[in-house]
Amino acid sequence: MPLRVGFIGCGARGSVMAQCYQGVGNVELVAACDLDEKRLSTFCERFNIPKGYHDWSQMLREENLDIVHLATHPDLRKEPICAAAEAKVKVIVSEKPIALSLPDLDEMMQACQTNNCKLVINHQLRYQTVWKRLQSAIENREIGDVSFFHAHCRMNALEQGTHLIDLVLWLHGNQTPTWVLGDAWGYEDFNKSHSAPNSVVGYLHFADGVRCLVHMGPHAPALPDSDALHTHFGIRVVGTEGWSQVWLGRWQMVKSSRQQSNFIIPYEPDDMEAQTAFQRDVVRAAVEPDFIHPCDARWGRASLEIIEALCLSTLEGRRLNLPLPKGISALKVMRKGR
Repeated sequence: MPLRVGFIGCGARGSVMAQCYQGVGNVELVAACDLDEKRLSTFCERFNIPKGYHDWSQMLREENLDIVHLATHPDLRKEPICAAAEAKVKVIVSEKPIALSLPDLDEMMQACQTNNCKLVINHQLRYQTVWKRLQSAIENREIGDVSFFHAHCRMNALEQGTHLIDLVLWLHGNQTPTWVLGDAWGYEDFNKSHSAPNSVVGYLHFADGVRCLVHMGPHAPALPDSDALHTHFGIRVVGTEGWSQVWLGRWQMVKSSRQQSNFIIPYEPDDMEAQTAFQRDVVRAAVEPDFIHPCDARWGRASLEIIEALCLSTLEGRRLNLPLPKGISALKVMRKGR
């Protein structure tokens, strides 16, 4: 029987997720939930979904869902995720950032672990062409041994930063740093749904000696030929035999003045293909008990913990070892003190 899929949040990101299931087999889109009647009815009609709800708890009670997608504001995710886990949903997929603090995410992960439910964060950039090409270059030592990452984005740490750090960790073999040193400033963005400091910079130190400089916010490096804020997102990787720079949709590698390669790929269609591949693995996670999705929440937790650690380093004025003690949230402290 096809897996039964439901959606909580029928806006732009929910629509992308629903559209991408057209390229995935063994699923049936059976239910959706949104508080906005027009948005809900338009979503259900567009994707031929038979049942629409304004109450996600009612949907979870009545629909016996295998997969649930959440595309709500991040402050509205903890309660439905915990409830979906208790409803024995096989896989829960959440947009990033899954939470506005690490303790909230830990509560969700505990609910999922207790109920044998898999929690996945929509870090679909891992599936995009340019990032897979960069990962291949690192794995095959095309630029020698990696010594340094420079990761940067012009949106804040919870708008794009979780994507950014997740990619660094993935590119470095899913290692996590041993310690961080950070600075954060600017309080206007705490009024956004993705509530975080305007700017965060930091230094990540890994056990193998590899280092990463991360810069998130309006003063990070920018492309000279793009006015789209989200495109100013990139990672440069430096190795012993050259370097490679990737922006969203753009790849460049330099090994010497005579050995250079680059390409540009249209971002939107590539992202749709990446999202579809991500959701194929969601289906696989639902049907294969031992399969761990590459964007499992444990990796998303690692990226959020690093952001929390950079903010805590700011508050305490010192470098911090990882992992952080349980229950600590510098982001919550900053929000209260803004």
